[in-house]
Amino acid sequence: MRWSIAAALGTLVVLGNFAAAQGGSASVETLQAEIARLKEQLAKLEKQLSELQKQQKAAEKATQRFEPISISGYIQMRYERDDSRPTDENNLATGRAKDNFRLRRVRLDVRGTPVKGVLYRLQVDASSEDKVALRDAFLELRSGEGVFTFGQFKVPLLEEVIESSAVRWTPERARVSTALFPGERDRGITYTWRKQGAPEITLGLFSGTRTREGDSLTTRKSWLVRLVQPLDKEGKLGKIWVGRMDGIGRREFEDKQIRNFDRERTVVGLLLTPISGLTIRGEWVDGKDAGNATKPTVKVRGWYALVGYKLPNQPITLYAKHDQYDPNRDAAGNTFKRNALGIQYDLNKMTRLNLTWENQDNPDATIWTFQTQVRY
Repeated sequence: MRWSIAAALGTLVVLGNFAAAQGGSASVETLQAEIARLKEQLAKLEKQLSELQKQQKAAEKATQRFEPISISGYIQMRYERDDSRPTDENNLATGRAKDNFRLRRVRLDVRGTPVKGVLYRLQVDASSEDKVALRDAFLELRSGEGVFTFGQFKVPLLEEVIESSAVRWTPERARVSTALFPGERDRGITYTWRKQGAPEITLGLFSGTRTREGDSLTTRKSWLVRLVQPLDKEGKLGKIWVGRMDGIGRREFEDKQIRNFDRERTVVGLLLTPISGLTIRGEWVDGKDAGNATKPTVKVRGWYALVGYKLPNQPITLYAKHDQYDPNRDAAGNTFKRNALGIQYDLNKMTRLNLTWENQDNPDATIWTFQTQVRY
């Protein structure tokens, strides 16, 4: 703006000189008055520009103070109908009624980047009526093409464990995930190396299952290794992964004694996105977990298969899932099985609605879940 006004003034001066050369004194006086008026306007504009620059600098300083911190989260509200429950349940300590409204998740997620290459994250859940639960509390440090993660975070073995509940279609994770990774999280350290087109490698060391704060001893740790291979260079077609976790966990059994058990888990997984809108994913897990007081370690096995399709140019996704889990392979007739069908409607980028039907065996139940989710 300043340069354009100066150019205009220069033009007027040239015109004034030209008019003077032609002998028109009246024209010269008119042009000189116009030049004076433009100079006055230029001075005002310069003053306004100076004020705007001061305000911009002040705003930049305020923004820089808060720029490294981001606050987000989501709320999941549900209506459930579970026909395996009684119509009315007087003992609130043991379960819910057949028809139930609940807040499943109320998450607050705080992230910050105090310096380049360093990220911290704190996530809590306030869905419980009597307490706020800590979910994530960790620090990430980038080093070249690798990332160190230290603190409490999701165990990076199963893809379904890593996946956020904010994007998962079915109401809950597969039983193999919730049984072998209760809460999905543990405390420890991992190093993940990533490079486009190459296998992703994760190495980790974790505290192991605890019964109370502070009972995880140095000699009772679990190690982890996971490799992820993209199916194409850009990773658009999908990926495959294998992982292994082993170590010693501790648990309090029925006789109120704390015993060690084997935390062995081997995982094989596949993700396919062959065409636009279609997602196919499955994971198979074989290993060992806690059993009972007489047999602290038992062999376990589980798997799930998930298919989802987003309708073209529509905010609607259809999905189906089968999962099953055997909590003790040496015992017969105790395998949990579940089939699920559902539909998701994305009201907008921040709000979605899910209706899911589930039929399960052992225990037998038919469950309808209507869930609304709002992100912020």
